[in-house]
Amino acid sequence: MYASACDAASRLGLPLGPDELATLASDHDFGAPELAALATTLDYLAEKRRVASIETLLRLSRLPRKEPKTFDNFDFSRIQGRDAGALSKLPALADLYARRNVAFIGPGGIGKTHLSQAYGRECCLRGLKTYYIKASELRDRLSSAVRRGNTSRVVGSLVKPSCLIIDEVGRCEFDKACTDLLFDVVDRRYEKEGPNTMILTSNAVAKDWPAFFTGDDTLLCTLDRIFDKASVFMMRGPSYRGRELDTFSVEAVPQATKRRGTSPLAP
Repeated sequence: MYASACDAASRLGLPLGPDELATLASDHDFGAPELAALATTLDYLAEKRRVASIETLLRLSRLPRKEPKTFDNFDFSRIQGRDAGALSKLPALADLYARRNVAFIGPGGIGKTHLSQAYGRECCLRGLKTYYIKASELRDRLSSAVRRGNTSRVVGSLVKPSCLIIDEVGRCEFDKACTDLLFDVVDRRYEKEGPNTMILTSNAVAKDWPAFFTGDDTLLCTLDRIFDKASVFMMRGPSYRGRELDTFSVEAVPQATKRRGTSPLAP
């Protein structure tokens, strides 16, 4: 009885250990029914706080909420190949806890964005801050930060999440100012303590990424940092899109045209 109450209190952040709980029970003449009711109440409050925290994390993550991408609704059976098993281990978030980045590279419609969003959602469910952004949106945000002079705040906001997802790398080009800021983010995240990962998706192979950024030779060094410790999934195969597409073949039949004033029996 004491153990369950103490566990719930701990999840609420209350300093209520076995000794404190025993003192509380003694001071208020609590018997087994009262202790059971206390444990139930604390457990309810702890679960309510956990759910509220997850809802906040999901809302701030910018992950889609209407039709969320999850590991459960990804068709892993469709993935074949020598290393298919590595993909099915993603829900364990081993890369996050090992402080390794993850990249999904391959053609459009194969599931790269789905997997990246599912990874971020799983992080939120475990109480870890996540932030999802498309590369074009990131470029625009960094450009705006340069114009407004608030680059420090924007860079800090991108360093803070445990999981930073940058979707569709290669869909736009970064000028030198934006490139410098992006790689400041990469460098600072590289030194960040605790569970930490960047999830990146792209249609282009990593060796072609320098073409999307403007900078000097230090650019290549920063790209090396992204892939210094990383799991890169090279994905191939047909697109997932159109799985629920229904195609109907119809044909218009010519109709006879009746001319006004002319008998249909006339030759």
